[in-house]
Amino acid sequence: MQSEPPHTPRVGGGGLAMTEMMAKWDVKVLGGLGGALLALAAVFLWRDLHMPVEALLILAAVATLALGFLAVPRGGLLIFPIAVLATSVTGGLWYAATKQPLLLVGLALTFIASVIMLPRSLRRGDTQLERIRDVLVWFGLTAATIATSWTFYFHFLTLGVAEDHIARRLVLTLGWLVIGVVLVFLGRKRGAPVIRDAGFCFVAISVGKTLLYDTAHLDGSLRVAGLAAAGALMLGTAWLSARSTPATPRSS
Repeated sequence: MQSEPPHTPRVGGGGLAMTEMMAKWDVKVLGGLGGALLALAAVFLWRDLHMPVEALLILAAVATLALGFLAVPRGGLLIFPIAVLATSVTGGLWYAATKQPLLLVGLALTFIASVIMLPRSLRRGDTQLERIRDVLVWFGLTAATIATSWTFYFHFLTLGVAEDHIARRLVLTLGWLVIGVVLVFLGRKRGAPVIRDAGFCFVAISVGKTLLYDTAHLDGSLRVAGLAAAGALMLGTAWLSARSTPATPRSS
């Protein structure tokens, strides 16, 4: 005689819905409690190790960097660029307020994370969410570059080897301007407005620094050289852009 297969109780539609709801509830409760206990353990570990508060930025940067290597679900496309943007702005403002050298590590890691996410945005997004991601990626790179370059400049040049050389003030001005005009030109060549917009952010910050800071804190030949170099660079880029733009055929 053949043995009958074990009887499996059938679950109706209402039973399946109840089971699914209970499973979701279990995940939320257990996951929430587990996360809270882990966070509490981290707080006590942090206190016991006497870690400086600036190390929080390093942890945030490491977490952001880790996100760049994870396969994020489609609904979480914005998490990584938002994290880069938030960490960059927070780190830059934090350093401006405290001048703590440990913050440089977190900002450097954030800059690396902003570069890692660039290849994703170079593939043209088809959906609205992907286009928003591309905007956040490039403006995250802009914020990370400006914050990191300024903090390193201030720590190693203003407070370091070039403290007595006022010519150092042109380093950021011309550096940001070069990055800006390159991105503007690249954005036009690739037909990518978001790259062009990021470039104009660099240009605007550089020109603003030139007019509001450099003209007041530089004198003589340095002031003239800075203004002339910035003007020549932008005129050269304008000329190249005009040369590379195809002429529109005139209708007869």
